[in-house]
This record gives sequence, structure tokens and C-alpha cells, in this order.
Amino acid sequence: MIGALFLLGIILRSLNVLSWQPVRYALVGLANTAVTAVIIFSLMKLGVGVYASNAAGYVVGILFSFVINSLFTFSTTLTKTRFIKFILVCGFCYLANLIAMKLFFMRFPAALYSAQITGMFFYTAAGFLLNKYWAMK
Repeated sequence: MIGALFLLGIILRSLNVLSWQPVRYALVGLANTAVTAVIIFSLMKLGVGVYASNAAGYVVGILFSFVINSLFTFSTTLTKTRFIKFILVCGFCYLANLIAMKLFFMRFPAALYSAQITGMFFYTAAGFLLNKYWAMK
């Protein structure tokens, strides 16, 4: 496993893939998902309620995402204005996610998991574009 990750790292560096903002954004998203899940499940294991654990995990995840995307993905400084814009982007993207799911359900009412994936796609694509061209400017 470690050897495979090492090899993947060599390949990514040789292709200069990490210079591509969409790839960095996706990597931050994966790391953010892991951080959020660890917080949620750790708090639940410690006896914290489901909703409180979820809220804490998402707060940490949003903060993590803002910091890492600012510094790693978009190479910008951390400012209060960017943070407020980032939070607005998160809210807008969540609504885009819900709208995409609703439209998908209208056509394919039984495809629950496919609707979730469709919503995630729109959330991620809109998030990248809005952060790149507005929030992180």
C-alpha cells in the first residue's frame, strides 16, 4: 500500500498534475471529507449526540477547507472577507446540490444514490468555479 502511494506520488509529480487547480481542489475535497468524518465518528464514539457530532464535524470541515483551499489550491491569503465569501459559496453550492437532486428525481424518482452523486457533482463544480473567480479573489 505504501509503495503504491509512493509510486502514485512520483507519477503525479512527474506529470506536474499538482499544478492544476482542479486537481488540488479535488485533493482538498477528499482530505476535507476524511477530516469531517473523523471528527464526526470520533465525537460519536465519545458519546456526543449524532446531530452535535455532525455539526461539529461540518464546522471543522468548512474551516479546514477554507484554510487549505486558500493556501494550497488558490495560493491566497486568509482574510475575513474571503471567509465570508467562502461561507456564502458553501450555502449557494448546497442549494445547487438540492436543485440538481430535485431535477434528477423528477426524471428518475427511484435513483436515490445517483441523485446524490449528481448533486455532489454540481456542488463541487460550482464550488470550484465560484471560489476561483469570486471568493478567493
